[in-house]
Amino acid sequence: MDIRQLRYFIAIAEEGQITGAAKRLNMAQPPLSQQLKQMEEELGVTLVERSGKRMELTEAGHILYRQALSIVHQMEEALFEVKETGEGIRGSLSIGVSALSAYFLPEQIRLFQQRYPRITYKVWKGDTQLLNQWLERRTIEVAIVRLPHSLTNCTTIPLEEESFVLIVPADTPHASLQQIQMRDLAEVPLIMPSIPGLGIYNLIVKEFSRLGVEPHVICECPDISLIVSMVAAKVGASIVPRSAWETHRSEQIHAIEIAGTSITSSAAVVWQTGRHLSKAAKRFIEMFS
Repeated sequence: MDIRQLRYFIAIAEEGQITGAAKRLNMAQPPLSQQLKQMEEELGVTLVERSGKRMELTEAGHILYRQALSIVHQMEEALFEVKETGEGIRGSLSIGVSALSAYFLPEQIRLFQQRYPRITYKVWKGDTQLLNQWLERRTIEVAIVRLPHSLTNCTTIPLEEESFVLIVPADTPHASLQQIQMRDLAEVPLIMPSIPGLGIYNLIVKEFSRLGVEPHVICECPDISLIVSMVAAKVGASIVPRSAWETHRSEQIHAIEIAGTSITSSAAVVWQTGRHLSKAAKRFIEMFS
């Protein structure tokens, strides 16, 4: 069994079907099916079992998947290290970012690019759960998220804290306000900038609970661009980090200072603790240290 076959098996395990794996690998289905059969014959075990249209890993399959991930990543890291010994830092830097932290990334990449022009980038956008999976699978090396986060086995560098603002449609009565009490927001139909179980959602809900009121939540959405569009369409108002509003300013929306609360939020740079990082990732993290 070689590294190529291990890559094939990783794709099969993660896609759960030959069709999806073949598409991901840019190859035809029959040769991939044949490779899987050869691996099972060589090892003398069944690696996958079919369950309807999907393929489920057997116990042996799970073990091979974990080991294959480790071997392939070690090989990739070794190749990166060899390439990085040349003149200057080069290679590709894979970064994940959450929707509410995306505003922060372009300027940081611009600054990093000035220092290390030979680096190329792969940027992945997703919620906390996806970012966690991508970090574990090493799809990404570094992520920029909103605090508090629920990522596991990660080292975190918090960035500058910022306050929240209420954003409302520009032609509604609330738009004439310069400031509003947090307690009074319980009467406002709210689009929450996250979903239950994630950091900002819990932070806001706990603050309402501390004030002894219950928010009127009409929608939950983790994507700031979509939230802004819904506010502009008069679906409701939303409580968002100030930087998120400043990045998505619109004449159709008005931002109001929130008084009577001390809640703040910040973005953070995270990466998996104890895992080898490319020199590009290390230098990127050093920008925030």
